[in-house]
Amino acid sequence: MRLKCPKFLCFKDKAEIFLFILASISIIILFLIIVFVLNEGVPAFIELGFSNFLFGHRWSPYYGNFGAFPLIYGSILIVLGSLAISVPLGVFTAIFLAEYSPRWLSNMLKPIIELLAAIPSIIYGFFGFVFLAPKIMEFLNVGIGEVALTASIILSIMTVPTIVSISSEVIASVPKEYRKASLALGATKWQTIKSLVLPTAKPGIIASLLLAFGRAVGETVAVLMVCGCVPQIPSPPWNYLEPVHALTAAIALDMGEVSWGSLHYHVLFGLGVILLVITFIVNMIADFFIKKAPRGVQI
Repeated sequence: MRLKCPKFLCFKDKAEIFLFILASISIIILFLIIVFVLNEGVPAFIELGFSNFLFGHRWSPYYGNFGAFPLIYGSILIVLGSLAISVPLGVFTAIFLAEYSPRWLSNMLKPIIELLAAIPSIIYGFFGFVFLAPKIMEFLNVGIGEVALTASIILSIMTVPTIVSISSEVIASVPKEYRKASLALGATKWQTIKSLVLPTAKPGIIASLLLAFGRAVGETVAVLMVCGCVPQIPSPPWNYLEPVHALTAAIALDMGEVSWGSLHYHVLFGLGVILLVITFIVNMIADFFIKKAPRGVQI
């Protein structure tokens, strides 16, 4: 009896084989990276204990204190603050470019906005450290300008181009027939955008927010320069006018000075494991919302 090969292994030509090999290589590289980070980071969880490492409130590695909770809290605080600024700004800018602005104006503004994504993060860090931090210290009358708010503002500037670029393309790709039908039924332009265009483009907009979150949570140099690098939870916890520390900043500061194979070394990889887990959870949540996106649109 002739056995049928699995569908994903049945190739029709050499091009399919070549593309399959390339796709497999990317998956293997990702798998190896995950295995390497886990192999170096898991010993920290074993030696310190999961709860002591993850929920410890004191980060002072050179004194043997490896509580990562202030770093996790600082990263989340900064990222949520940046998204609170960049999401409405980016989405409404995308709506303007796709729905309201003339084509010549959109063609001029979009490359300028996307150019912000090409600026090196060190430049944003210098801008935040030299200009933004002193202005925040002056206008808000705080003792130091390198605080969570400064880091959030810098990250919001860095993530807006991602949201605007992807969201505007997704909104513009909604079929024009949908808009014409809605307007023919008597809906206004804003009602059409709110009740038809945005729900239809929702999966793509969520994808842009996910990419923005990934850019924000993984940013290192700019955050390192403007967050203050104080590993403590602000008081009160929602206070954006106090310095904080971040996971990526801690890794960047300490990795060059630790001894290979030491506990401190494994702890830094443990912080990398935490970043991987956070990214995985966000991807799962985004996938859930994409699957829940409406198949049809009601006006």
